[in-house]
Amino acid sequence: MTESLVLVLAVLFMLAGLLGIFIPMIPGIPLILGVIVAYGWYEGFEVINVTYIAMMGGITLLSVLVDYLSTTLGAKYSGSSRAGVWGAFIGTFAGLFILPPLGLLIGPWIGAMLGEYLSANDLNKAVKAGFGTVVGLFSGMFFNLLLGLIMVVTFLMRVI
Repeated sequence: MTESLVLVLAVLFMLAGLLGIFIPMIPGIPLILGVIVAYGWYEGFEVINVTYIAMMGGITLLSVLVDYLSTTLGAKYSGSSRAGVWGAFIGTFAGLFILPPLGLLIGPWIGAMLGEYLSANDLNKAVKAGFGTVVGLFSGMFFNLLLGLIMVVTFLMRVI
């Protein structure tokens, strides 16, 4: 393959990784890291060296931590229980399939509300939990988007 074609394929897979930040079934940031490592292997680890890969690995670990903490802290801040968090998680997947792309916003909110309501039988607490979980989820997505863009831009700066 020509170098240009390999670079185009790498960028396309990285764009898929950026989409994966919003679509739960695509491993977003880890996919971007995988592309960086694969491109480094392709070019002999001269431009994409071990130090750069280690830095991108650190960003990937940070993104996983952000994914976990943003939803959990959003739920905890709003007083949600474990049932509300699980409801948001299930609602995200259900919303993605039932009513894409709007379901990605509505699914976690309804899921968190249902989980919390079934657990606590308190509508006000359920609404608050749903709101907090969604705020946490989307603030985490936004931060991960920034991390993903940093990875893609630094990759392009190195290879172009």
